[in-house]
Amino acid sequence: MKDNYDRSMSFQCPTCGGESFEHDDGNPDVRCVRCDRVMTKDELREANGARIEAEVDALKAEVLKDVKADFAKMFKKWK
Repeated sequence: MKDNYDRSMSFQCPTCGGESFEHDDGNPDVRCVRCDRVMTKDELREANGARIEAEVDALKAEVLKDVKADFAKMFKKWK
């Protein structure tokens, strides 16, 4: 099984689809560079909930596939 399942994904602005944001440390607001929409980090995360879920589901499927393959290899050795 792989040692690393790190993933990264970019959030999209729910208004324009832009993927570049600016924020100041300590401030919960982010600003879309493309359309200037200001929202909290939580609002941005919520607006991207479906994308996050899809990425989590893809990761789960990958891990499950790898675990199944590892078990198949282990049981093959015992035969």
